[in-house]
Amino acid sequence: MKHYFLDTNVVIDYLAQRQPFWLDAAELMQAGLDKQTRLYVASLSFANIYYILRRVGTAEKARELLVRLERLVRIVTVDDIFIRQALASTFSDFEDGIQHFAAVSVSASAIVTRDYKDFQTSLLPVISPAQALLEI
Repeated sequence: MKHYFLDTNVVIDYLAQRQPFWLDAAELMQAGLDKQTRLYVASLSFANIYYILRRVGTAEKARELLVRLERLVRIVTVDDIFIRQALASTFSDFEDGIQHFAAVSVSASAIVTRDYKDFQTSLLPVISPAQALLEI
């Protein structure tokens, strides 16, 4: 079974039903629900997702969506080790560095994102939701 670490943008695509990305993200979440794959999300992403969703909707709706997400994924706690690793890394985007080291910590099969350019120095494969679905 593949273990995929989901970047924040993929989760927002799913929860906010952002077109044209929503369908692949929704199918990937369904694969996780059906136990065809295991999905991980960093604890840091929950705060970022809440911030974005409440700006486009309401705080109450954002919380409801995060409760739904929490039931679909395994949460990877971001700790001081990941922060230090990201600070010392060559990642141009600090947040993506944190995401990367969280994914490495759970031995993810790949990082699933639409933002390939910021993961160029990743130790893990970096794939799109569509590519993840093909692998499943």
